[in-house]
Amino acid sequence: MTNRRDFLKCMCQSAIVAMASSIYPGTLFADALTDKRFVVVILRGGLDGLGALAPYGDPNYTNIRGNLALSTDGLLKVDPLFGLHPGLESFANLYKQGEMIAIPASASPYRERSHFDAQNVLELGGIRPFDLKSGWLNRLVGEVNANSEIALAFSQGVPQMLRGKYDVNSWAPSTYESTGNDYFSLVRQIYAQDQKFLNNFDKALGLQEMGMDVLDGQNEKQLSRQTRTPQGFPKTAEMAGKWLARIDGPRIATLELGGWDTHVQQGTEGGRLANNLSLFARGIDELKKNLGPAWSKTVVVAVTEFGRTVRPNGSNGTDHGTAGTAFLFGGALKGGRIIHDWPGLADSQLYENRDVKPTIDVRSVMKGILKDHYNIPVATLDTTIYPDSSSAKPLEGLLRV
Repeated sequence: MTNRRDFLKCMCQSAIVAMASSIYPGTLFADALTDKRFVVVILRGGLDGLGALAPYGDPNYTNIRGNLALSTDGLLKVDPLFGLHPGLESFANLYKQGEMIAIPASASPYRERSHFDAQNVLELGGIRPFDLKSGWLNRLVGEVNANSEIALAFSQGVPQMLRGKYDVNSWAPSTYESTGNDYFSLVRQIYAQDQKFLNNFDKALGLQEMGMDVLDGQNEKQLSRQTRTPQGFPKTAEMAGKWLARIDGPRIATLELGGWDTHVQQGTEGGRLANNLSLFARGIDELKKNLGPAWSKTVVVAVTEFGRTVRPNGSNGTDHGTAGTAFLFGGALKGGRIIHDWPGLADSQLYENRDVKPTIDVRSVMKGILKDHYNIPVATLDTTIYPDSSSAKPLEGLLRV
């Protein structure tokens, strides 16, 4: 059942709000205590890390990958051991500019292979599914700026990662028809005695007004249709970059890109995986371009719930695995590196004789970023952001500090 607050948010996002500037005059994110941006891209479905970043220097790579092995001639060989998929040329350029890091053989603490449970662990920051009630990114909001809304999810709803006691919002282009200003005035009168709902209503108007400014005359209904599928990821990233570039815009954001569950006909240089990698690369390009000068103070982390099997399955695809590859981007990075403790692809080196063995904890990656980007104490990272995680030490030296 839709509650009254959800109804209001949905209703408010349906309108062109010319009156919003007088009600909520562009101050929604203005009280942020930092100008540093942090973006998490959730790659839903389980990205095949070996398909995105091939360990061509591993003597077992070509044989064990079989017909899913990428041609070593076409790889973007950024490292003596690793090469990027040929569709990720822009990532190779960011690597050369010191604005990209890849971290293969990385994983959350989760060791089963359920999408639902794996995403729960990744987003809540626990050790097991449903250990926690709030997302680690929401808890970060509380540490960075508890008294001001600084986070925005660029999606139809708020992902688990951002849910919790600290106020956050979501924004996406709307398919609803616009509503006249008289209607807004009537709604405000109805809720004049209910300050909580009135505040939420005014915030929604403020969000929509900023959203209309960012859209800058583009067809909102058309954009909404585009951005509801993986093919719309570059456009969503463009919008996110424009929001984050604003002085009065959000400082922390999430984006989502699905379509990585490549059980069938995964492909190599072309096919399903290659198409999604192209969308991923174009999205990061758009994010950087539209962030403008703010890119120099930005860190972007792209993570997936788990990797995929090393060997192809009988359908020329890959099944749910364990360790995958995380990607970091941004002008604040000390990039141009592949950070790894590579376990190898020999049969004896695989996890449960099927997956890349995890050697780097994703929580260590996040801790290393947050410690230096937002000056979060290690004790807080170990107990508040990622409870019971003292064994996952922050990965040092990720940022230009």
